[in-house]
Amino acid sequence: MKKKTILYLAIALLVVDVFSISYFRILDRFELVSLDFRYNLRLAFPKKTNPDVVVIEIGEDSLQALGRWPLPRDYHAAMIDVLKACGARLVIFDILFCEPTGWDTVLAASAKDAGNVYFPFALRLDEKAQKNVAQATGIDAPLLDELRNAARGAGFINKIADSDGKVRRAPLFILYGGRLYPSMTLQAACDYLGADCASIAPDRRNRVTVGRASLPIDENGMVLLDFAGTWADAFTHYSFIDILAAYQESGEGKAARLDLARLKGKVCFIGLTATGTQELGPIPIEKSYPMLGIHANLFNMLTQGIAMGRLSRTDNLLILIVLSLGLFVFIMRVRPFRAFFVTLGAILALFLVSIALFVSIGIWIDIVCPSLVLFGLYIGVTLTRYIGEIRVREKIQKELSVATSIQKCFLPEAVPEIEGLEIAVEMKTAKEVGGDLYDFIRPDDETLGIMVGDVSGKGVPAALFMARVETLFRVFSKTERQPAGVIAKLNGEIASDERSGLFTTLVYAVFHIKQKKVVISDAGHLPVILLRADALEKIASEDGMAVGVMEGVTFSDRTLSLSSGDVMIFYTDGAAEARDSKGNEFGIDRCIAIARAGRHLSAKEILSSLLRELRLFQGKAVQHDDITIVVVKVY
Repeated sequence: MKKKTILYLAIALLVVDVFSISYFRILDRFELVSLDFRYNLRLAFPKKTNPDVVVIEIGEDSLQALGRWPLPRDYHAAMIDVLKACGARLVIFDILFCEPTGWDTVLAASAKDAGNVYFPFALRLDEKAQKNVAQATGIDAPLLDELRNAARGAGFINKIADSDGKVRRAPLFILYGGRLYPSMTLQAACDYLGADCASIAPDRRNRVTVGRASLPIDENGMVLLDFAGTWADAFTHYSFIDILAAYQESGEGKAARLDLARLKGKVCFIGLTATGTQELGPIPIEKSYPMLGIHANLFNMLTQGIAMGRLSRTDNLLILIVLSLGLFVFIMRVRPFRAFFVTLGAILALFLVSIALFVSIGIWIDIVCPSLVLFGLYIGVTLTRYIGEIRVREKIQKELSVATSIQKCFLPEAVPEIEGLEIAVEMKTAKEVGGDLYDFIRPDDETLGIMVGDVSGKGVPAALFMARVETLFRVFSKTERQPAGVIAKLNGEIASDERSGLFTTLVYAVFHIKQKKVVISDAGHLPVILLRADALEKIASEDGMAVGVMEGVTFSDRTLSLSSGDVMIFYTDGAAEARDSKGNEFGIDRCIAIARAGRHLSAKEILSSLLRELRLFQGKAVQHDDITIVVVKVY
């Protein structure tokens, strides 16, 4: 009970640890990689893009024409004036105006006159969140009061990168000094939609509703961004200097390089995009992306009703638990090989479903942690099964070792030493226990009986049947002198009550030593090889049937005379039918040739030659049947 309690506690602790990985998002760095893959797939599908959104870039061409950054603010004032003249709907600056200059009054006057300009400021963020809203501890780049008073709206433009440095999310609100500040983009979107920005706040479901968009916010008060495309492909782009120059050209009666009428009714985002500036950073779909695009994409989401978000920690954990339990129940019922493909199928299904949900409706479901947990579950179950099978095999091996010892008790302890005969014997089972049997019977001092048999089948069933045959044989051989009589009684006893379906072939030879003769009876066994000085005989009975097949079968004896130097070989089919790695059989003729070549040798030497050649022939091939060989040489 103590061991079980410790085991259950260990399993419970492991489960808690695994689920903690999901809940506390320990593998989020890898999850972000999978999210980027989904972002790039999402690009292949058409996007809802607000046609009013345009981007005015302060790129390399503008800096070359107007001077080094930062540009004098009268250029920004001139841009506001031009956009007002063109009928632009909103003008949104992604440029911080926190240090006073001599052109601030001019910029403020232009902004106030236009009445549609938005200026930003930057807050100093705290890493912690409060009530699902990002929190600030101070102001890093305040907006000049003169500009704040002249602008239609002012808000923060903080860009928050994930742990890998990429920007995928944006805050809509930041809590500072007990007040909830909206982002500059949110204010502009509310004014564009005619919504009251002051009344917008996260609800109990952690969602923010702006017009038709109901955006889920995460625990840090951030929304997941939708990117309308790469920087070059998304929205309409204009050069800062080209707009100013086109306005001047049209005023001078020259052909303008741009049709400024296209700016009528547009929402113009103005920011720095020059290469090598701090305004470039990585996003899921591009390594170097102007941060001006973050505001343009967020504005597009808010005004087009696009909502994207990640499932909560609890929801992802529930999905993981359901998948784990379902897979566990299933793989416990199937074999490990099939369970492997079932596990891969479950991971693939999770992968495809998560991609489909993100691409179609912007729902982010965790992939990495569930995939690792599911595969780890398969490994754990398979390893547990494997350990269990090893223990079972060890137990079976111990039992088979005992069975081997018991089986040896049914075989002769030693080869009898008799004047006039030399005997050598070898038995090699294909498994721990086998179905071959042999025995030596001494009815009297002048007689020796040798029995060799082969039970159908292999392993434990054959070994048990062999024990029964061996026991009955010894009983009947004590009361019956003739081999045929012994086999007949043995067959009658076994066939009358045989329910296993097994049988045994058997040959029994009784040697009369002084008379130099042998009486043999065969019950369906392989022919006995008799090598004489000038002849070869294969001794087999024509009417012998295997023991245990049918009752009432008669068996006959055959008497042969023997001479000094004669060699008799008894064997089972494991020797004659041994195969090499290519499936070729050793064959009885090969046995005869080896024995004939060593006929002048002793019985032990002949047996050693047979076994040596047999091993060389088999090579690395696995022994598939029991092998028993008894060699008798007459002196």
